[in-house]
Amino acid sequence: MKILFRKTLAITIIISLVSFSSLINIIVSKVYAAGLLSSSSVQMSDSRPSQAGTSYLATFTPTGITSISCIKIVFAPNADMTGGNPTAMSIASSVKGTFTNLTTGNWTLDNTTPGTIKYTYATGEATSASPTSVQTTTITNTSTAIFYAQTTTYSDVSCSTAVDQSNVMALTTVAGVNATVTVSPTISFSVAYYGSAVNGSGDASPVTTTSTTIPFGTVAAGATAWGAHTLTVSTNGAHGYTLYTRYSAQMNDSPASDVIRDQSGTPTSGNAFDASASQSSLAYTTDAGGSYDFGGSNMWAGFTATNVAINAKTAAVNADATHIEYKIGISNTQPPGTYSTVIAYTATPSY
Repeated sequence: MKILFRKTLAITIIISLVSFSSLINIIVSKVYAAGLLSSSSVQMSDSRPSQAGTSYLATFTPTGITSISCIKIVFAPNADMTGGNPTAMSIASSVKGTFTNLTTGNWTLDNTTPGTIKYTYATGEATSASPTSVQTTTITNTSTAIFYAQTTTYSDVSCSTAVDQSNVMALTTVAGVNATVTVSPTISFSVAYYGSAVNGSGDASPVTTTSTTIPFGTVAAGATAWGAHTLTVSTNGAHGYTLYTRYSAQMNDSPASDVIRDQSGTPTSGNAFDASASQSSLAYTTDAGGSYDFGGSNMWAGFTATNVAINAKTAAVNADATHIEYKIGISNTQPPGTYSTVIAYTATPSY
């Protein structure tokens, strides 16, 4: 009887060990049914919480050459991939983006299950052990900070037989950094010497102007003199600027009452320079062009005591230059004297 008891006990132990070993094999087989996707990641194009229109790029490296018919990227609020859809995350309006190492056009997006992006292709497509990516756009991020994702590929279109699966990946949203800057409105204007003829006048031998003078010098009866300036404007006014000119009064020899006659014409409708032996003339022309072309090449206008526009731009400018030529002709009957006036410019930006 004692010997029989020992045999029975030994048999019981052996049976138990066999059963336990089988259980281990079943568990191991279940855990490792799918290969492990390497180098897996999910990249958000915009990580701000609740940000709509975000693109998600799932990247992974398959374990080898296997035909797959289903790809799932599942999101969850918990690391064990439970808890349903992450708070406020929405894929309902998502759109298929661009795939790499798979043919984009083969795959159909199913976005009807909250928190699950699913792509299927009934025919199946072979993978390779190379980085593969699946892009999905127009997703609304979760409103919470930390959430989780896992990518799985399947051999069947019903997504029931796993081929490869990634580790659980932790993702995070983060508030954007608000950057601010204040840009002050700006305007700069300068007047400088310009040594060339303007608007096709063909004049030669100019006087040397400065930022504050036009020294015509002594001009004999029946002769002319000329000089030129560069007028440079910079402004960040969104609608550009307008440049005006005027003079303080007719060129005169105060305290005497003699004046130099003004050229006829305007910056939009000029005339030929009209000084002659019988009449003096003070004139100007520019190369502004456009509406301010003086009616053509070598056409002139006279200064007035009120502002007259000589150039305008409709957008912000940097170092926008206008060249202006001044020309004086003295008649045979012009009274002797020293004549002067002040020519003023106003650059007005438009914001």
